Amino acid sequence: HRDLHSFPTRRSSDLFNTYWTERVTVKSLYIKQKFFKILDHYPITDENGETVYQVDQAFRLIGNTVHVSNAYGQHIFTIDRVVLTLLPKFIVRFADGREIRIKSNFTLFHRDIDIDPDNLGLNLSGDFWDHEFSLIQRGITVGTISKKWLTFADTYRLDIYDDSLQDVFIAVVIAVDRLIDESNNN
Repeated sequence: HRDLHSFPTRRSSDLFNTYWTERVTVKSLYIKQKFFKILDHYPITDENGETVYQVDQAFRLIGNTVHVSNAYGQHIFTIDRVVLTLLPKFIVRFADGREIRIKSNFTLFHRDIDIDPDNLGLNLSGDFWDHEFSLIQRGITVGTISKKWLTFADTYRLDIYDDSLQDVFIAVVIAVDRLIDESNNN
């Protein structure tokens, strides 16, 4: 099991940047969704096209639920859209009992999303119009999301710089995609 709290202690920026660059390896994952999202079922693949995650979205009249499993069909986490909130909010429940909340904050020119619990120090910031986002942990970029343009369905590239955050990052990307869909429908 990945421990959300087992991150290196970040002291001086010089020491951390040296440690981080020696340790970092970029892992890229790809999401290509179906054009019709009434009942959405799609894989998240690696650079070789191998399935890493399987996503199953069940839309309800109010809210939606997303079930995510690994390539072997083992449940990893569930995402539920919280209803009756002023700003969008999601609860992610991991198979090992951990839980995080993803909430959208109001800003005028870009989307800002907080990921709780606060001790993770995670925030997603980016441009909803260009579909370019960075997952930031205590001031350091630990992942990026970019949308491929001129494709029939939504296609995203995820670059993950910290493997320990991979499941959290996937949950955040799915929630952001739902936020984009909601804002496009309004």
